[in-house]
Amino acid sequence: MHGVWEGAINKVARKQYEPVLEYSAGVGNNVLYLAKKGIKVQYFGVGMVEYAFAQYRVWKYGLEDMVEFKKPFSAQGGYVFDPINSPLPLDSSLGSIIAMDVLEHIPKYHHVVEAMVKSVRVGGIIIENTPFANNKVEDGKEDLRVHVSNGGVTMVEAMGPKMKLAQSMGGLEVWEKISE
Repeated sequence: MHGVWEGAINKVARKQYEPVLEYSAGVGNNVLYLAKKGIKVQYFGVGMVEYAFAQYRVWKYGLEDMVEFKKPFSAQGGYVFDPINSPLPLDSSLGSIIAMDVLEHIPKYHHVVEAMVKSVRVGGIIIENTPFANNKVEDGKEDLRVHVSNGGVTMVEAMGPKMKLAQSMGGLEVWEKISE
């Protein structure tokens, strides 16, 4: 686990931040890490192969009672990919959300962030790392990942007045919900 990410993951490894939703959880490394520490976690991932592999890993470690899997589609969304209604409860019931390297891939990402804010309770946190598209070329190599621009909406604007930036950790931002 990347050192900066480990610090962020350890921040939510507290009962006060349960349940933790990992938004775009991949093969479930962070989900397993938190579940092994006794933290209730919700997994949301897009790739069905990764989803199945993460389920297998949770089962293999006997952590089924610690992890809830959210499908990337919902009846409300017409059984098509639904990044808002499938994983996000919109009822202030989550203690925290982890969104590492995902929001920059979602056009009009601010709609997802708005739903995340509605899903986290007051005192809860959202940890995100969002490297939006830019024209920078580092080490002489172009970044070929599919990143979209922020569409003119900054993360501060997307988070809105209910959230405050509590901490920056090497590219990761920790936002705390301060009001309903």
